[in-house]
Amino acid sequence: MSILPRRQFLKTGAVALGVAPLILNRSFAGSVNDEVHLGCIGVGQRGGVNLKNFLNTKGVRVVAVCDVDAKFAAEKKAWVDEFYGNKDCKIFERHEDLLALNGLDAVCLSTPDHWHAKIGIDAAHAGLDIYGEKPFAWGLVEGRKLADAVKQNGCVWQTGCWQRSTGPFRRFKALIERGVLGKMHRYECGTPGGWGERFLPPEDEWAERIGKPPASLDWERYCGPAGRQTYHPVLHPWNWRWTNVFGGGQLLDWVGHHVDIAMWTLGLDHTGPVKVEGSGVKAPHPVYDVYTEYQYDGTFVDGRVFEVRSDFWGAKFTGENGWMHVNRNGLFAASDPDAKEGDRRHPMLRELPEDFQNRVPSHFEDFINCVRTRETTVAPAEAGHRAASFGQLAIAAIDAGRALHWDPGAEKVIGDDELAKHPRLDSRL
Repeated sequence: MSILPRRQFLKTGAVALGVAPLILNRSFAGSVNDEVHLGCIGVGQRGGVNLKNFLNTKGVRVVAVCDVDAKFAAEKKAWVDEFYGNKDCKIFERHEDLLALNGLDAVCLSTPDHWHAKIGIDAAHAGLDIYGEKPFAWGLVEGRKLADAVKQNGCVWQTGCWQRSTGPFRRFKALIERGVLGKMHRYECGTPGGWGERFLPPEDEWAERIGKPPASLDWERYCGPAGRQTYHPVLHPWNWRWTNVFGGGQLLDWVGHHVDIAMWTLGLDHTGPVKVEGSGVKAPHPVYDVYTEYQYDGTFVDGRVFEVRSDFWGAKFTGENGWMHVNRNGLFAASDPDAKEGDRRHPMLRELPEDFQNRVPSHFEDFINCVRTRETTVAPAEAGHRAASFGQLAIAAIDAGRALHWDPGAEKVIGDDELAKHPRLDSRL
């Protein structure tokens, strides 16, 4: 099979198929080694992890980094230059400038949540393939706009729901699909509570530093789609996620992991619940305002209910033959539905289909492979949007204190005009 880089495919493959090629803002200019040229946008904490993974992925050359904090951008350029033994890595503050870089094939998007949709849409319209962190977007309508832009521009998209590429979660899915639990009647998802703070300055310095961002940080640019906000020293670089203006707390962070696994396993990547209801608690804090304890249920059109709560971790399905529970510690099963402990050596866990592949590409390798082949990644845009929208609907329902009825096809609130105006169900673009 001939493997073509995306821009070459769009120029030659479309003509061969008798359709008009997409008009891009530049043509493909791959290296002599046919490497995928990648730019990394948002290279702070999570972005740094993703950057390291791509540096160590065969067939990739990181050619540029971008961050609104010049300190992070300079630090990550130094990583790239040291890795390749040169000074070639370009450095940008504005993502628009990176997207205009000649010869770029793809981007890795690892900014705070509120920038995901805007930068992703811009990258899609620039004809680039995208590895985008979860949650897919801050708000539901802007997430739909992003998913549509990816589809309309023929982009390859990989959401950073990397559990889909790892052994325990893949085995969980394969076993459920094989029916080892028999008829299932309960679907539980555990996502963390609390805050998970990092990089906090001393509290006695907060008051003096409010409204005074560090010289390396373009705070106005940082706020971007969120609008003008007062700088607070606890927010950057990590703890923005514990505020609703920039993030969505553990609830929205982790809906793209364990709830995503449950939806993927059950073939729900292209839909959503028809009703969401729940409750939550916000621990008192002068800056943070997200739910630190929560539970919510999502009912699907066939009547099954996802129970999501913050008092355990993973995805757990129960059926007539017992239960299976998967998390990052492994895959466990029990024959007794009421058993408190599971066994990672339970016989039902050995009932994998004969064609199950124990070794698959990493999440980053899968993305790069699909950039070359134009196949669909293991975590495509629509799936990322549907998982994130589950969390966005939950936040809206918990905020309102009442059930939210939802049309997952039209993506509209049913019978509640006030709730339909919730910011999470709209767009700030």
